[in-house]
Amino acid sequence: MIQETKSYYLPPYRSVIVGIILLLMGLGITFGGIDLHQNFWYNFQIIVLSFDGIPGFIFSLILLIFKAGFLAGGYLYIRYADGVERARLDEQGFYYREIPKGARLSKLGIDTGALTFSSYQAIRDIDYKKNSWTGSQLILTLDSGPFPLVALGVLKDEEKLEIVAAVKSHLKAK
Repeated sequence: MIQETKSYYLPPYRSVIVGIILLLMGLGITFGGIDLHQNFWYNFQIIVLSFDGIPGFIFSLILLIFKAGFLAGGYLYIRYADGVERARLDEQGFYYREIPKGARLSKLGIDTGALTFSSYQAIRDIDYKKNSWTGSQLILTLDSGPFPLVALGVLKDEEKLEIVAAVKSHLKAK
């Protein structure tokens, strides 16, 4: 039996890589159009906002929002790289991250919501499957049927086996 809460986190190197890519995209878009042979005002308008006309201003304003989004997103990915929880076990049950259903944009915020909770009484079984096509997966079986825990695919195989052993020990105890 588990005596305390055990959490499983996304490996930090993945978030750092995504953060670096976002920062490089933001910096590339921001400083990509600089011409060293032009004056300061021209380069300022390329980096921040263009005051050449209404269409140029609107386009540069939209681009400024994208630049700020890439830079802020990259910073936040790197800043919180080691705090992305994907699963948790405690005395009440098993908490896990699900990939949100719906539009593609809703999947971008996979790690922003709360973990999905399943009490040990609701869990029928949990299995660890490994094959060369899908890699290693946890398959959780509830009253509604089995479903793969795709978001937990980033965990190490040892962590997945530890989750399976802990949940099965609770299932045997009930």
